[in-house]
Amino acid sequence: MVCLFAGIGLLGLAASAGSAVQPRTNEDGTAIAGKDEGTPDQQFAMPVEGDTDWPSYNRQLDGNRFSELAEIDTENAGKLTEVCRVRMGGAGPFNSGPVLVNGGLYYTTSRGTVAVNPQNCDVIWKSLYSPEEEEVFVHNRGVAYTDGMVIRGTGDARMVAYDARTGRELWREKIGNPEIGEYVSAAPIAWDGKVYIGLAGGDWGIPGRMLALDSKTGKTVWTFNLIPHPGEYGNDTWPGETWKKGGGGTWSSYTLDPEKGELFIPVANPAPDLNPWVRKGDNLYTNSVLVLDAKTGKRLWHYQTRPNDNHDYGVTPPALLIRNGKGRPVVIQGSKDGYVYAIDRNSHKLLYRTPVTTILNHDADPTAEGLKACPGMTGGVEYNGPAYDPARRIATFGAVDWCSILFFEDPPKYEAGQIYMGGSFKQDGLGSGWITALNVDSGTVKWKHHAPAPVVAGLTSTAGGVTFAGDLAGTLFVFQTEDGKLLHSIETGGAIAGGIITYRSGGRQYLAVPSGNISRSTWPQAAPGTPSVIIYALGDDAAAATTDSQQKNVAASADNATRKADAARGHATYAATCAGCHGAQGEGLVGPALKNMGSKYSEEAMIAFLLKPTAPMPPVYPGLLNKQELVDVAAYTRTIK
Repeated sequence: MVCLFAGIGLLGLAASAGSAVQPRTNEDGTAIAGKDEGTPDQQFAMPVEGDTDWPSYNRQLDGNRFSELAEIDTENAGKLTEVCRVRMGGAGPFNSGPVLVNGGLYYTTSRGTVAVNPQNCDVIWKSLYSPEEEEVFVHNRGVAYTDGMVIRGTGDARMVAYDARTGRELWREKIGNPEIGEYVSAAPIAWDGKVYIGLAGGDWGIPGRMLALDSKTGKTVWTFNLIPHPGEYGNDTWPGETWKKGGGGTWSSYTLDPEKGELFIPVANPAPDLNPWVRKGDNLYTNSVLVLDAKTGKRLWHYQTRPNDNHDYGVTPPALLIRNGKGRPVVIQGSKDGYVYAIDRNSHKLLYRTPVTTILNHDADPTAEGLKACPGMTGGVEYNGPAYDPARRIATFGAVDWCSILFFEDPPKYEAGQIYMGGSFKQDGLGSGWITALNVDSGTVKWKHHAPAPVVAGLTSTAGGVTFAGDLAGTLFVFQTEDGKLLHSIETGGAIAGGIITYRSGGRQYLAVPSGNISRSTWPQAAPGTPSVIIYALGDDAAAATTDSQQKNVAASADNATRKADAARGHATYAATCAGCHGAQGEGLVGPALKNMGSKYSEEAMIAFLLKPTAPMPPVYPGLLNKQELVDVAAYTRTIK
């Protein structure tokens, strides 16, 4: 299942043109007050001895979200104070895992790519991607950095490279077909002159595939079919021609062993999600951690956690590579099925399987009447891997504790570009979350913390003995890694769904937290903040004046409905804030279908409903949409056929 926690979002950032730095602007195009931005090199943080980078999605290619920094420790973690924050755009998804290289902090929103000063939140540059085709889903996990470029994917299945110092676009390449549901949401990784990325869209019935691109040109170096085609190993696990729409997307990020040149790919669920009978068989390589030769794309081995998946329990987060206490190489892999797996990399045998959330009816099939299953469709270990403390040999996972009622449909209906689920689901109550620390050698639970909201954010552990985590209620947690003692918590004001990272810049340790992910379609009580980057450090620093000015100016333009209703603008807003619940084309997901609303509601009636919606639909105004956006969405919704 596509990770609906991602939501879908608008972008409030202006595009950069050429290599020139553009003035900061609000969503309506007016200039943001504050100092002149000057040249990019004047705005990047100046490094000093001992400063650190966070150069890849999980910091290290082996998936090890660990920092050797110890300025923030178990004794002083309670003194963390907000230094600054910068608003990244309008309401929408913000589940980006940032990278930090050479004094620049790089984030993505649905269409924007942004460079931020990691000490004071100044926006250095921002580039806005304009889609060339209809987007499928427009959430995005982040960039890869290589050779002075930052590279990302798009909702219409493109890869785009930007100059890391200026934001100038260097190349773009189409790698998939959005007309059948292919798009890119994963954060790519880069190594050996290549960028590694896979296609998302398994729930649309795409035949998934993984690609290596030349980092300088974007041209394809090799392709591997995640759903085996005729003549390829594993095609016999798909009856008839079910492989053609078998799913197997990948939508988080990847892990790589540079020494052995092995690429580890988390492969998600098969399609149709909830009707396993039409594709009876193991359905390779869905629900697997798949290992390829990173240079050639040749299959080396795989471990499948759940053949013929019937619950949408794909393997989604990046793996963690370690050596156990006996020196043997091990891959540790979380899954949406609610378990953490440890697999011996030499024998490919399972060492242990540990549950990290509620398990109920794990193997039972969906029924026409409805089966309660835990984890549910949006449960288990979602798209972020664990934090790992190598000295304490502890890996800490975030998970979602949320059950679903699963209904199957027979026969399943396939239409290109539409969700191909083979059934439906509804959430069971409200979800919560778990933060669980495991001994990596034995798989035993060291400690666990029950969070009031789902935990999908990327965790980070440090040599200071602390582990940082966050939940969708917007709480930033600081734990003592050894025993799980809660040292500090901070209410950030917005749902935390992206990567929490720490770094030293200018000789000081900072913590960067993405706050304000909008995903009410999957967690109705999520904190209602706006996508923002918040930077913390020890002490009592006030936010920079330029950041205050930027915040006020963005907010000032938010509620002016002075233009006529525009269905085209409304389409973009709908994709940004409504599609996660009602479907990209109004076909219905968690929320009802919106077909033919124009024959049922006048424009005035639609606006009135959106101003005061009835339960279970959550309020969208004034927190989620401003008045202009609401009017535009009403106009677009009435055009859906």
